[in-house]
Amino acid sequence: MHIPDGYLAPAVSLALAIPTVPAWGLATQRVKKVLNNRTVPLLAIFSALSFTIMMFNVPVPGGTTAHGVGGTLIAVVLGPWAAVIAVSTALILQALFFGDGGILAIFANCLNMGIILPFVGYGTYRALAARSPMLSTRRALAAGVGAYVGITVAALGVGIELGIEPALFSSNGHALYSPYGLSEAVPAMLAAHAFGASIVEGLITGLGVAYLQRRHPEYLTSLRGIYGSDVDAAARPAQRPLWQVVLATVVAAVVVLGVIGLVEGGGNPNRMFNADWSHVDWPSVGSMLLITAVAGLVLVPAAYMLLPRAVKRIGAAFVALAVVAPIGLIAPGFAYGEGSTADVKAAFGYVPGGLRDLSGVFAAPMSGYNLPLPFFDGANAPLWHAGIGYEIAGIVGIMAVGGVTYLVARLLRRGDGQPHAAAEAGS
Repeated sequence: MHIPDGYLAPAVSLALAIPTVPAWGLATQRVKKVLNNRTVPLLAIFSALSFTIMMFNVPVPGGTTAHGVGGTLIAVVLGPWAAVIAVSTALILQALFFGDGGILAIFANCLNMGIILPFVGYGTYRALAARSPMLSTRRALAAGVGAYVGITVAALGVGIELGIEPALFSSNGHALYSPYGLSEAVPAMLAAHAFGASIVEGLITGLGVAYLQRRHPEYLTSLRGIYGSDVDAAARPAQRPLWQVVLATVVAAVVVLGVIGLVEGGGNPNRMFNADWSHVDWPSVGSMLLITAVAGLVLVPAAYMLLPRAVKRIGAAFVALAVVAPIGLIAPGFAYGEGSTADVKAAFGYVPGGLRDLSGVFAAPMSGYNLPLPFFDGANAPLWHAGIGYEIAGIVGIMAVGGVTYLVARLLRRGDGQPHAAAEAGS
């Protein structure tokens, strides 16, 4: 869903700053109402979680890949304005250091994933949850459905932004920027998410809320009165053990995605999601998974032992997520609208002039989550080199995003003067 440089005309990129920048300004004012000793680190943790979720690419219909965002989960816990800050911070750092999304497209990407997604997802969640108890199963289900709707609507936004480019900017019948018209971009983005990434986003959010209901209900109930929550937070209906919920949901997701992939591939496992899986070097994949797993056996315990007590568990959990992130490298194809100029030329027979001139306007130091070292960045290096690089770059990114968001939250709280009584009472 990250739009790279060259796919949007500079005029469109700047125009999208009109709704995005005021939303950032309003978010900084509104989020101060929930900042206290508990929510400042929580905002940083959720921002790092959003960054981590976006590292996981999954195969989707059309032979491409997509990813979740986690914006609705943040909105459910801290409110949609906090989600704007958390997701936008992750997106900006992704663009600056990892090349996920273009520098010129920051306003567009933050509008789609950092503003539209959490507000639509949160609005859907509130409508479905109604006045049900905060710790009820209905709340978790509503959060999952809200997340599904939120990211799907955000994908629609991306499809429209890409699709209007050929109509607005073309020369001699050739598009100057994105070559995908509305009739191509909108259906492709909707299908890729509605039958793939949106399912993953919904599961992550629903399970995240279910986990918080069972293990940390205070994160869901301490903000009563700040965002108008008028539900009975004390009600706790009987629920199944969390591991049963997780297992059942994961199995159901694998089955659903497997069926969708097979249908898209005409029943051929080598063409699941209409991607060519026969070209995947499975022995190299096996080596990568084995070596990265061994690295994880070292990195995760080391993180647990070396990190301060207050963040031992969450820090080790994030390292574990970074360790398994290279699974996303297995999926063939690339995200829709994010192919290289060579991919575009192969598909359309030409490279749009604006895309050619702007696609290399900025080179991120760890583009594609590759470390700028010969060991990790060699064109002929084994796949496990990329896997290890992906893990290490991911850990660096998690720390950077969490740290920057924490500093931003601290500055916002300090700039607000005295703490809000309601927020402090909730902590």
